[in-house]
Amino acid sequence: MFRYNFWPAFAIFDSYDYDTVANPDIGTYLGLAEFNFEQSITRKYRVIIPFLASGINYTFGGLFNILAPNTFPGPDFSMCFSFLIVNCIFMSVFGMLIYRLCKEFGASLLPAIIGLLSVLTCRWTSYLAGTPMVDSLYLIIIAATILGIKTKNSKLIILAIFIGPWAKESFIFIAPIIFFFSSINKWKQVLLFTISALIVFSFRYYLDMHSKAISGLGLENAFNHMHYISISLKRLFSFHGVYEIISICGLWGMLFIFLFKKSTRILLKQKTTFYMVIFLFVVLIHALLSVELARMFYIATPVIAIWFSLICEDLISTYMTKNKNYKLI
Repeated sequence: MFRYNFWPAFAIFDSYDYDTVANPDIGTYLGLAEFNFEQSITRKYRVIIPFLASGINYTFGGLFNILAPNTFPGPDFSMCFSFLIVNCIFMSVFGMLIYRLCKEFGASLLPAIIGLLSVLTCRWTSYLAGTPMVDSLYLIIIAATILGIKTKNSKLIILAIFIGPWAKESFIFIAPIIFFFSSINKWKQVLLFTISALIVFSFRYYLDMHSKAISGLGLENAFNHMHYISISLKRLFSFHGVYEIISICGLWGMLFIFLFKKSTRILLKQKTTFYMVIFLFVVLIHALLSVELARMFYIATPVIAIWFSLICEDLISTYMTKNKNYKLI
């Protein structure tokens, strides 16, 4: 899985302009990897991937610099390459979770692979793997949450509870889905969420105390994102907004044409759970609170991949019914 992510991501990594003015997120995460915490109060607490990249750079940075091309457009080849390695690993894990999701929701081998390919070939997959971003960890948390609920895997749910808040603050929208739909006892969840919150907010308080400004743990700035809603709505209902949504699926979106088949519609209706519908609503909230619609809608790819795999499953099953000699793997 890693090699399928690495080369498209490397193409982005080697050609991206690393403009920290146009994309301040990159500047923040590169700064965090250098242990410079005077960063955006929205992003400066997302330290796991920057710290992992920093560790790889500390260990192998000398070797990476020897391999550095003369034309690399970024500020620090070895550090950016360390982010590339971390994000490719995490996106590979995300891909494996996508495949497991497709299988758990009833797809056989070939349809499950198609569901996986719909994610691996998305332009945002290589972008998030190839640039110094931290979305890959949040995507793992999303996929692990859905898989944990579906399979009643308490380990995956506990992982999400403790790692989710470090991945992104918007995990607060995922937490209710975990609380109401996971198989873990509610009182145990209250205890787990409380311990997780104490750890996270203790770290944030410590970090704020050692930064120039006390940001109120970043919560005040998070509420300021509300003013993005009107801007995002205008973009969403514009031609550009429609294009951004379509670009997430790419040509794979043409599989939705087969929804005209009654059996396909029935299968998707049977397999689409209530928590998946709520999750899609949560994705919409993510998008409205951010001006980057396409990148936020990409969060929905676990559900979209499941749908694609089920559509293919129904098509193959129909073909099998008409051709008795065909054997589905």
